[in-house]
Amino acid sequence: MHILCVGISHHTAPVALRERLAVGRTEIGAMLTEMREAYPQTELAILSTCNRTEIYLARPLHGHPRIEQIVKDLAARAGSTDQDLMPAIYHFDNERAIRHLYRVTSGLDSMVMGESQIVSQVKEAYDAAQAAETAGKAIHRMFQMALATSKQARSETGVGEGRLSVASVAVQFAGHLFETLTGKCVLAIGAGEMTELALRHFRAEGAGDTVITSRTIENARALAQRIEGRAEPYDQLDDLLVDADVIISSTGSTEPIVTTDQLKKVMKRRKYRPLFVIDLAVPRDFAPGSGDLANVYLFNLDDLQQVAATNASERQAVLSEAEMIVEQAVGETYALVQTGDAGDLIRRLRRQMHNLGREESERTIRKLLSAETEDYDKILDEHTHRLINKILHRPVSELSRGGSKQAALYATALRRLFDAEAEDLEVPETAPRPRPAPPAPPEP
Repeated sequence: MHILCVGISHHTAPVALRERLAVGRTEIGAMLTEMREAYPQTELAILSTCNRTEIYLARPLHGHPRIEQIVKDLAARAGSTDQDLMPAIYHFDNERAIRHLYRVTSGLDSMVMGESQIVSQVKEAYDAAQAAETAGKAIHRMFQMALATSKQARSETGVGEGRLSVASVAVQFAGHLFETLTGKCVLAIGAGEMTELALRHFRAEGAGDTVITSRTIENARALAQRIEGRAEPYDQLDDLLVDADVIISSTGSTEPIVTTDQLKKVMKRRKYRPLFVIDLAVPRDFAPGSGDLANVYLFNLDDLQQVAATNASERQAVLSEAEMIVEQAVGETYALVQTGDAGDLIRRLRRQMHNLGREESERTIRKLLSAETEDYDKILDEHTHRLINKILHRPVSELSRGGSKQAALYATALRRLFDAEAEDLEVPETAPRPRPAPPAPPEP
């Protein structure tokens, strides 16, 4: 079984490109179903977050899709070309693909080192693959072990401790603008998990009035109740923007929910009082030009990278311990995947050979029942010849049509598997077979 990971992340692509490739929760199931129909022998999972879009797959060694096919599909999604997208694409195979998934899940590849939200996002990706029935034995093993490894790394090394989440770094950024967050009005647009984490951090720093708005007012009310804030209707967004000091936006909108012209009018109503905005959404909720307005301090996910780099350098010893845990799990998982795949292959081969043998045996028995005794040797030789040809037909065909390098690889494998190293192999002469006795005459 060949394992692949193909994707982009904050390491290789700016937020503008990442948002074009982002796959929403409601889209993942349909995308998985479409890929399963195109590649029925392939196991698939899609991980799409603010910082990355990655496709994980397990397929036969020479199966499909190939990397270039995936890149072509992603380019079409981004409204781009393969050549334009390729510089931002990375791909890993086998153990490197497993290692990447485990590092991602453990927070070791995150923009903010050790951030915890990625765990639930990986679980959502796994759940989506199960729901779409694209998770086979390999994907099951990989994602289950990824979640278990993340739990072990976080509990044994403390990689997730401290000011390492996206939400807490947002507080850090706000601290650069305001002398104190005490009494500041915080507006959350969207009521998801990342929003809730950010609000809790701001409240812990002494923020005052906490307001939540969402297109689904029930979600806003539920979050407001959990954090002791208040919910307001989404159609009052402009008024809410006027009153806020800090805005945290993380919706699933495919278009900006606040345009530059809209915010320009809001700032005039605010009398240009400083406004701090953390846009955690991908695609972005605030139009990029919004950050150019006077007294608007707009930060998006890419802006967190500098803080993330500082955190990573300060925690190198902890990260090394976590990497060791990941490395051990990678080896175990790869061995399990390949062992399980070999077992499945052996079972399939046995069934296939038994089916071939049964078909030929039934044919031969029919011929023997209607044949003359002197034809038995000929019929049995034909049976052996036909059975051997059927067993070797596919291997010999692949050997004949493969390129020089591929043909040499196949030839080496066949010699080893069938112990065909002898230089002079001759077909042995068929020894005379004992003939069955003729039936006894009926008794008088």
